[in-house]
Amino acid sequence: MAHEQPEAGWRRFFVAEASAATGFTPGPIAETVAPTSFSLPSGPPSFDPIDLLVHAPAAAERLRLQRDRCSEKHAAMIPHIELQEAIAKRTGDEQNFQRLQAHPQDGGFGLPPTDARVVAAERQLARSRDDARRAQERSDKLAAAWRAASLPLAGCEDLLKHGLPSGVQLLDYDGPAAAALLLKGEKNVIEARENRGRRAREIKAAIHTIQSSRFPTSYCKQSAREQVELLARRGAVSVSRLVEIDGELEWPLTRQTSEVIAERRSLAFAEVPDTLALIAWLHKDALITAIDREIDAEGDDAGSLSHEERLQRITEAQSDLLDIERQEAALVYAAWEHGLACEHRADCNPVAILGIELRTVPRADTLPETSPGYSWLRK
Repeated sequence: MAHEQPEAGWRRFFVAEASAATGFTPGPIAETVAPTSFSLPSGPPSFDPIDLLVHAPAAAERLRLQRDRCSEKHAAMIPHIELQEAIAKRTGDEQNFQRLQAHPQDGGFGLPPTDARVVAAERQLARSRDDARRAQERSDKLAAAWRAASLPLAGCEDLLKHGLPSGVQLLDYDGPAAAALLLKGEKNVIEARENRGRRAREIKAAIHTIQSSRFPTSYCKQSAREQVELLARRGAVSVSRLVEIDGELEWPLTRQTSEVIAERRSLAFAEVPDTLALIAWLHKDALITAIDREIDAEGDDAGSLSHEERLQRITEAQSDLLDIERQEAALVYAAWEHGLACEHRADCNPVAILGIELRTVPRADTLPETSPGYSWLRK
């Protein structure tokens, strides 16, 4: 006899009672199945940045290599539970060693240091401390190796997801092979990669020097004059009402906002005399002369750069930096092929790491997605 479900048994019991009381023949009992809700998948479809490298197969393969290497580094890390067990074992041995020597009134056994049990506990504690130290050092070393591999990968994927301008096509960069990049005196790819990294740091330092250079005093004086002239015009006193209708002078005013401290936060607005603008209107020439004197004392025309010179030098330095970083990235991939321990720098340009170039393409008749994977084209 088949076993009945409890719910079905209760139903039959109540149906039998109702039919006996009313005399009506009960209808068939059917098990009710809860309806399955149907809904569209929430969120946008999955998007892999590698889909943007359709026209750059070599760059797509480099991105896969980085992902595989990052996964291998992560898989080699010590499980957190293993490190916790080593630390817990050390803590337990420390407590046991202390308890053996502690006074009985503190819950210990009061054993002397020469007791065999104390000596054995001390040796066990030394082993557990050494095991915990080794596990922590190994964990830190493997975690650092994983971070060194994951940071450049994160930079490349962030570029593909959020850093690309619109209207560009990603193509493979056709550069020289790694063997052709070895300069005279460089023995292997590791030494060549270190030299390229050193050169990249020198170029970045040169860019910082250019950006930190001062502007010519002539430009600063001209800019100061324009600012003082604007301030003086704002501070001019209007006598029109006085001349025309015997009214009052119109003094320069400025609007100020203040925060009122009370039970509820509120703001107060007021118009007050613009004293600074009024001074600039009254003593414009003296103010300009004083500012010029300060610019001469602070300026350095020998090492100054104008906006145009600054932009030109930075552009040239950034072009040289990209070329050096392309060589460095090619040497890193060559080192991977030979099984050498070498990683991309975290601050290396992702364009150089992927080995791509951005080419502007004409706008198509059909508009592309605003955000790849996060919008759909309307037909």
